[in-house]
Amino acid sequence: MSGNDKKRRSSRGKQPSQRQHPEAQTKAQQPPQGRADSRRAQRVIAERRARRRRILMLIGGGIAGALILVVALIVFNRSDDSGLPAVAAAPALDPSIPRNGRTLGAPDAPVTVVEWGDYQCPACAFFWEDGKPQLIRDYVATGKVKFEFRDYTFLGQESVDAAIASVCADRQGKFWEFHDLLYFNHSGENQGAFSQSRLRQMAELAGLDMEQYSSCLGDPAVAAEVSASLQAGRTAGISSTPTFVVNDDQKVSGASIASLRQLIDAALAGQ
Repeated sequence: MSGNDKKRRSSRGKQPSQRQHPEAQTKAQQPPQGRADSRRAQRVIAERRARRRRILMLIGGGIAGALILVVALIVFNRSDDSGLPAVAAAPALDPSIPRNGRTLGAPDAPVTVVEWGDYQCPACAFFWEDGKPQLIRDYVATGKVKFEFRDYTFLGQESVDAAIASVCADRQGKFWEFHDLLYFNHSGENQGAFSQSRLRQMAELAGLDMEQYSSCLGDPAVAAEVSASLQAGRTAGISSTPTFVVNDDQKVSGASIASLRQLIDAALAGQ
């Protein structure tokens, strides 16, 4: 074997392993083109990282903005430190339906439905929201029923205060506007929903003359009227709310419109 052959074999024995990771090479060991490629790759990686940072900043800013908006909405919808939602306007009444004080509907309607209710009563609030619109649509608006509301204030002072305020609204021809505001802003029993300050806000929303309203609240005759209504309900055998009396004869209690429909349909069939 010649000396040149030995040198070639020795040189091949010193070649680097093909399994070595390219990143293990130093910059000095890399050829000029390899160093250029590496710099381009690093720039690409840096640009991608920068884009990710910008995206994360945008997402973080969006989340922070959303949180600020949520907090602002919560604060806006709190009337005071009571934690109750702010007093809000109720849906408008149908102006085509005749009204007379506490009665809705045509005076000559063949069937009369009287509801005995308490403004703090959850079942009454449910009927107002779910059943009353059906009653108005199917019977009152069609001239078949006239509907009257009477106070049965047995759930506490806020019930009495709300009823007194509704009498004052009635004296200004705004009973149903105020009635709907009370139920629209219902919030459980004796939780402050019908505090004097909140009732005053409702009176303003109903468009009452506030000087007359304030004077009315102090009238002993108004409180006496509310008390007399409660006593009249007890005399009539009312023991829970809501209770509905059809044509001074048939009576049904509870928030379901289905049972009331049966009584109304039976009364109409007997005309």
